[in-house]
Amino acid sequence: MKPIAQIKLIHFGGQLSFLRSCPKENSVHVNNGIIDNINRVIEFVEESEYQVTKNALHELKAAKEKLDKTPEDYKLKNEEGAKFFNIMERLLFVIRAEARSHFTYTISEKRIDINKLLFKVGSLFAEDVYDSLPFAIQQDFKEGGECIAFELSTSAAFNILRGIEGLLRILLKSLKPQVDVSKQTLGPVITSLRALDDSNLITLLDSCDRIRDNHRNPTFHPEKVYSIDEAQDLFNLCVGVVNDIIAFMNNN
Repeated sequence: MKPIAQIKLIHFGGQLSFLRSCPKENSVHVNNGIIDNINRVIEFVEESEYQVTKNALHELKAAKEKLDKTPEDYKLKNEEGAKFFNIMERLLFVIRAEARSHFTYTISEKRIDINKLLFKVGSLFAEDVYDSLPFAIQQDFKEGGECIAFELSTSAAFNILRGIEGLLRILLKSLKPQVDVSKQTLGPVITSLRALDDSNLITLLDSCDRIRDNHRNPTFHPEKVYSIDEAQDLFNLCVGVVNDIIAFMNNN
């Protein structure tokens, strides 16, 4: 998956139209002239998923090679304009045919900022928290954010809860290095942390118990299917808990 700004599609259409209707005496080498527009069309197609259109670029590339050899002040001749029209007509036929099998989806707005969910999930945490997380846990929240953006609500919950469970294991290991946490699930980890009898952990572990009772257990068993609002609520809840865990680890 890769994002494409919608303005690029508009520009692509304009470039195709410009080349199709090239008038005679049009300057070839000026900025935003014929050569520039050919290059942009070729670049757009080659970066796209339009495989058939990529194979149909050969005529346009051949015409460009000839124009590249012309003087800097060269202007398009009448017969060359007609040739460009025919080249672009054939290319447009292919593009239109292939475009019928491609779809563009628009992501609907969420309560959490879409751009942050997709591209800057770390900015939704307290300062420096996300960068301090192990890579696997970063990925859990990154993919959880992407799942919310694409409205895969229950999938988002799985990723988010896995991230919380993984971070609590790390917390327990840091406080009790001799414990093997590799196979412990959320409940036993919370129980082991409570057994440490640290008053600074009480509120944090109460929050974790609520997550376990209301979300982790019904999600993993499985019993619960999430709405998009419930997934966002869980995301915000767990981000707050992650912030608290990292703050505790930094201060103890």
